Amino acid sequence: MLSSEPGSASRRFFYASLFWLLVPGVLGLILATFLYLPAVQDYIPLAIKPTLSFGRLRPTHVNLAVFGWLSQAYIGGIYFILPRLTRARLYSERLAHANWWLWNLMVAGALVTLPLGQTQGREYAEMAWPLDLLLVLNMLLLMANIWGTIVRRKEPKVYVSLWNFVAGTMIMLPVYMVGNKIWDPAGAYTGMNDNIVNYFYVHNLFNAWFTTVGIGLALYLLPKLTDKPLYSHGLALWGLWSVWTGQHHQLYSPAPDWLEYLTVVFSMLAAVPTTAFMVNFFMTMRGRWPRAGQDVALRFFATGAIFWALTCVQGVAQSFRNFSLHVHLTNWVVGHSHLAFVADYSFWAFALVYLAVPELMRRPIYSRRLMEWHYWLTTLGMVVFMVALWAAGLIQGQNWLTNSIPFLETVRSLQPYFAARLLGGLAAGAGILCFVYNVWQTARQPAAEPAVQPVLAVSREGD
Repeated sequence: MLSSEPGSASRRFFYASLFWLLVPGVLGLILATFLYLPAVQDYIPLAIKPTLSFGRLRPTHVNLAVFGWLSQAYIGGIYFILPRLTRARLYSERLAHANWWLWNLMVAGALVTLPLGQTQGREYAEMAWPLDLLLVLNMLLLMANIWGTIVRRKEPKVYVSLWNFVAGTMIMLPVYMVGNKIWDPAGAYTGMNDNIVNYFYVHNLFNAWFTTVGIGLALYLLPKLTDKPLYSHGLALWGLWSVWTGQHHQLYSPAPDWLEYLTVVFSMLAAVPTTAFMVNFFMTMRGRWPRAGQDVALRFFATGAIFWALTCVQGVAQSFRNFSLHVHLTNWVVGHSHLAFVADYSFWAFALVYLAVPELMRRPIYSRRLMEWHYWLTTLGMVVFMVALWAAGLIQGQNWLTNSIPFLETVRSLQPYFAARLLGGLAAGAGILCFVYNVWQTARQPAAEPAVQPVLAVSREGD
């Protein structure tokens, strides 16, 4: 249960993340079906209808994807990369296994409680108070392992990826505690204050955790997959700190105008880390683009990086009041969030799994053909999914601004776009099945060589 074998905890986190990728994926397809064919809900037995309602399945889908799939893939990546950048064994493999058990207990608790209506009812902060406490404990265990490994490192240089891991976990902890009002079982503030704090938390859940740690993973993957030193260590340091913002989600709300204007300024500053990373990305990729045609992991990473740039452009645009007026509360925002979560960070996680799992298992990936199917089905499916939602959002916004088109007429006009959303989701889901099956078959194959210590190759970041 609490093995001390090097790499065993990282492997476990990766495997668990794949399971939790499937569960919210199925829930997402159910939700897409509800939107396209609402009448199917009439066939749900009355006894379980509340449990399977859209209002309960949607937060379940979101929390399992955020904390079950992507967070565990990130933690698996952190535990995989730490020994390789420090040239030291993980501070405590057993502690990492305890981290794994408690993390999956938390996610399983969310799977049970959210469909039953046990929720705090705040976006991305729906988990019940005991599960909030578990998440805080899990982040503390993760921080202990990160700091303990770095302190005992044999590599004198502290790579930027390590700084990102430290910063991401340290900032995520207060963001989550304040955003979820961890000291109060009710988990909510009063009036407009709750709205302001909630969206500060929502945005910085992505900035502090998925972006800051994600860039740390990316700065390891980029030189590793290209077999080329990172273009600029200095640029990587410029891009270390993400942008703290959130209130631009609530422009035209009762929030104070000064706070809205301030958050717009901070949102615009996102251009700094975005530009620093993208210059590093394109300069490092120079001369390596043909390699992406053969290396599916590198292709996933490169595609995710380009999508990440688009996410940042959209995010800055949405912080301007005029543009926000057209897209706020529409399906555009749903498309934008899936662009960030799936087409950016999940694509990086796919590349990470394809790199790490064969190395941890000491065997090649089971099928390159399945990797190709995974890439093309997921990429094309998500493009269809996101474009359909962006188009639907622009139609919604335009219709609402006329103040003369009946609301239900707008809803009916969106049906073709919801159909495209469902088809795109089905294609991406088929790609995910190829991914999970491929990793599962890889894990089942006999090891090619005896176990060795995994603390070896350091990522070649440039100075």
